[in-house]
Amino acid sequence: MVQGRVRARLLSKITAGRLASWFASGRGLATCPTYLFASLVFIQGAFGQGASLLVRTDLDCRWSVDGESKGLLSAGDGVRLSLPFGEHRIEAVPIAGGPHWEDTVDLDQADGKVLTIALKAVVALAEAQSRGYWIDPNTKLMWAAADNGSGVTQSQAAYYCRSLTLTGYKDWTLPSIDDLQKLFGGPANLNGYHIVGPLKLTGWAWSSSAGKEPGEQWALDFGDGGRASVVTGDSGLNRALCVRPLAD
Repeated sequence: MVQGRVRARLLSKITAGRLASWFASGRGLATCPTYLFASLVFIQGAFGQGASLLVRTDLDCRWSVDGESKGLLSAGDGVRLSLPFGEHRIEAVPIAGGPHWEDTVDLDQADGKVLTIALKAVVALAEAQSRGYWIDPNTKLMWAAADNGSGVTQSQAAYYCRSLTLTGYKDWTLPSIDDLQKLFGGPANLNGYHIVGPLKLTGWAWSSSAGKEPGEQWALDFGDGGRASVVTGDSGLNRALCVRPLAD
């Protein structure tokens, strides 16, 4: 079997080399012999010349790969698939129903990858969006479930929070830079932000804290946790994420 795989790899390289030579000579796809493509596909399929993908989930779900249903997957279990090299779309929904999760994985090595379907975070985000807020159990602060969704200056961000009425509360404000920093952490979500709570972010977050120079305020990048002292009139990536203290 091992010898067969080695032979298959050699044949695959030879066939791929012929394809490369064909295109390097200036000849196009329309004139490329069908047998070259067919040979490569056959070799990879017959001898398992693909990549391994181990799929896990943190919540019981129904899932699919490239639109093909894979049935049920239980939390804590893992399923190993052998897939062709390239990109594959993985989708899932909780068994009990709820928000849809999806991601694209690029398999470029035979050793493969491990993918965890992070459904708990998706469900928590959906619940927070439905309520309109999330309470941080560590700081006892109530956060709006989403930022304002577009670039604003610091004064516009402050006004947005002062004017916000959400879940019956009207005492929303911009957070301090230290309070924003406490939200940073955990693995990156699908938008590339590291945030400990189920909040929807669309950019950096303005703070109420004075920056390094006059006319500047601190803002936080949830992509890497870095602080930036930003001119207050700059909108760009900066958003308003509002917060309020819980009543004693």
